[in-house]
Amino acid sequence: MVEVGASSEGGDEIADSRLEVTDSDANLPHPDNLELANSVLNRLQPKDHHEMGQMIHSRSVMGGILFATIGIFWWLTVSVIGNSLGDSDPELPTSMIMDLEFIHVSYLIPIFVLIATVLLMHSRERNNWQSGALGGVLLIIALYFTLEPVGWLIFTEQGQYSLVLQSLRIGALAIMVHFATNMILDSILLTWVQKMLQSFPIEMTPLDEPLLLGAGEFGNDEEEVPSA
Repeated sequence: MVEVGASSEGGDEIADSRLEVTDSDANLPHPDNLELANSVLNRLQPKDHHEMGQMIHSRSVMGGILFATIGIFWWLTVSVIGNSLGDSDPELPTSMIMDLEFIHVSYLIPIFVLIATVLLMHSRERNNWQSGALGGVLLIIALYFTLEPVGWLIFTEQGQYSLVLQSLRIGALAIMVHFATNMILDSILLTWVQKMLQSFPIEMTPLDEPLLLGAGEFGNDEEEVPSA
């Protein structure tokens, strides 16, 4: 077997790869794809194919639940009872960026966070600085819109306490979108790795289990000295 990503330095082999090529003469994926698959396996740490399937299932289900929760949360707290929470008050200040109202900000923040999460994961897995920089910019913009209502309340005389509820709702939407997107992207990447393992002569090496010792096993290696 040929281990993907293994290197040798001074005669000592350094291998941190979770992939082994069983037939080096066969048609293999592009090295960048092998590196990405290895990165995904090292980050998520599935022990075997069965656990990988369980991870795909659990992450896709949780991602779907979170996205459904986001839709229901927005519909209830912004569309249905938003007016009773003070969103329709004409005295509330609008955003200093393009005079956006709260309803428009509640549309934009989930979109910004979703795109930023995708870009940041792409930057992490592909070592791409452009997508990381753009994702960081979008996160800062989302953070600004989240904190701006509270800023009006703290630093100006135009603020009202209903602005705190606006920041809380925007922040909750942003956090849920971030975790839901992460869950779905992880399940997509694991599915892609699973299909690669099924289509090419590549095996996933088992994950080393940590050695667990009981409280009474530490002194078992020492020989007992017979009493005189």
